[in-house]
Amino acid sequence: MAVKVEIKVETAATSHLYIIGSSKNLGAWNINNAVLMERDSNGLFTTTKMLEPGEIVEFKVLSEKSWDAVEKGVYGEEISNHIISPQKGLVVNLQVARFAK
Repeated sequence: MAVKVEIKVETAATSHLYIIGSSKNLGAWNINNAVLMERDSNGLFTTTKMLEPGEIVEFKVLSEKSWDAVEKGVYGEEISNHIISPQKGLVVNLQVARFAK
C-alpha cells in the first residue's frame, strides 16, 4: 500500500518548480510527466505524492519542464539525485541554490 510523502523545496531562483524522478508518480524520468509543484503562502514549493514504502526513489528538481533547467550546486556544479525511501508521514525538505537555466 502506497504512503503519502510530502516534498518541500525552498528556492528564490524561480517562480515555477517541477520535480521528476524514478517513481511513476514522479514522472518516471519522462520530462513530459514532470510534476508541477505548488507555492505555499510561505514561499515554499510543495507537492504530496503517494509512493511505495521501502522503494528507493530518486528525483531531481527543475525550474522548467526541461532537462536544461535542472538544479545545480552553489557554484553551478552537477549534483547527485536526491534519494529517499518512502515511509508513512515522510516530509523531505530541500534547498536549491540555482538552476542550469
